[in-house]
Amino acid sequence: MIDNIKTILGSLVGKHKPSDSTVSATQLVKNLPSDEYYTALIEVIKAVSKINKDATVTLKDRISTLLYVDSQSVGMHSKLCSEFLRGSPRSKSFLPSILSYWTELSNGYQLCLRQMHSAKNFVVDGNIELATARALHHQLSLVKWSALRYIAAEGNTWQQAYHLYQFAEQEKFHTKRIALYDRLNSSISPEELLIQAAMLHLAQTDNLLPQEIEAIHLLLERLVEGVQLELQATQSEFQYVINLDMPAAPQLLRRGVLGKGCRYWSGDHVVNRLADLILDFDQGIPEAFARALPDMSLDLWRDMLQKLSTRWSQDGGKSMRRHERLSSTGQARVEVGFERIAHHLKVNRAMALGEDNLMPEWRVNDTSEVGMGLIYIGRAVESLIIGRSIWVSQKDRPHQLGIIRRVQRLPEGGTRIGVELLGSLPLPVILSENEREAVSNHNGLYITQTNAQKGKRVFIVPKSFAKPGKLLNFLANGKSYQIRISSVISQFEDCHQVEFETLERLGS
Repeated sequence: MIDNIKTILGSLVGKHKPSDSTVSATQLVKNLPSDEYYTALIEVIKAVSKINKDATVTLKDRISTLLYVDSQSVGMHSKLCSEFLRGSPRSKSFLPSILSYWTELSNGYQLCLRQMHSAKNFVVDGNIELATARALHHQLSLVKWSALRYIAAEGNTWQQAYHLYQFAEQEKFHTKRIALYDRLNSSISPEELLIQAAMLHLAQTDNLLPQEIEAIHLLLERLVEGVQLELQATQSEFQYVINLDMPAAPQLLRRGVLGKGCRYWSGDHVVNRLADLILDFDQGIPEAFARALPDMSLDLWRDMLQKLSTRWSQDGGKSMRRHERLSSTGQARVEVGFERIAHHLKVNRAMALGEDNLMPEWRVNDTSEVGMGLIYIGRAVESLIIGRSIWVSQKDRPHQLGIIRRVQRLPEGGTRIGVELLGSLPLPVILSENEREAVSNHNGLYITQTNAQKGKRVFIVPKSFAKPGKLLNFLANGKSYQIRISSVISQFEDCHQVEFETLERLGS
């Protein structure tokens, strides 16, 4: 089947006359196997790449081929995106294809526009408008997927999107709602596409979960409807700005941000709509959002909406910082993940931290009363997940247990990590279930009230043990107790924090 696809794809890039391209594309999509969509999509991407390099293809054939292949393959691409976001088996290998699909089609559509401009008398028809809107959608999808990977989108990525929007603005269809794909049964304007991506960037996505970033993207489809870009700043309380002439991301308007290429929009409209949506969520998750993101709990939705109301505010949420950060330098030893931390503490508990134990790929960057910033220059970035537990030890300082709250991949290399501290000197404990005859042991982490960040003991257990009323044996420092879980305090990515009551001491 795949060999047949390759044969058909070859006809798109020179085995037939350019005028045969549309016929070849029709044959291609009719023969794409739905059960081999990953392999088939790779072949589609290769074909589009070759078409982009073929200077002999006419504008008419190029644009009709790209539009048709895009329409017929978008469903396969959406499946790859969904599987990647769900973390399904082998989905990590999908990422290059996911990004290449948008990149090659965006480049192809932009080539169509350049080809059109080279003609003496060009006419902007429906196909050109659709190609522009799709190119802008694909280009801004690259921005969103940079956020999902905690990477700041490159300036060139924004700049290409700005050029596409400027063309739509110049040809006066930037506010026209266009149906990108028939199957979506919806339409959007180039202006709305750009504002959506800008607001997502302004949501400060480096400490949001991937499902939260997806949820914000979904919310913005409603929040930006009717919002318009203006040539002049207005008198509203706060505004955002895009400079179409600069390869830079959108920002909150500051003094002196002026220029012919600047476009402004008011934050009032978006935040007011967000306030209304928060009221809707007080009654439960609206049906449309429940269908789109079933793995988002109501509490997670509400927490995310409150974050947005702060981050999209007049000062971008900067006034919410309660603790001053102090610069700090020095290497550290770091373990990431609940089970790795517990194992390390059990095995190395008596080991003093010296120069030989430090990890050169980890460095402390700054500290505050409740957290710290780290820089990681290693390659194992997949383990750095928001909400995952992390243990940090520095020479001559008590080791700390915390939770990763922010991840930011740096353009110059390395990853910046923001950590919320739970406390110092975590104690490894052994947990077992009373109900089982063949008792199996599990790890736990305990921080005494004296060493806890908030002055209240911290008890971390596997997710399966975080059930109110559950009875456990608790073994620490050679002493064993029977305890009962009373409540769940916090749910983390790889473990939960619970409160417990001691029922009795076991043994002599």
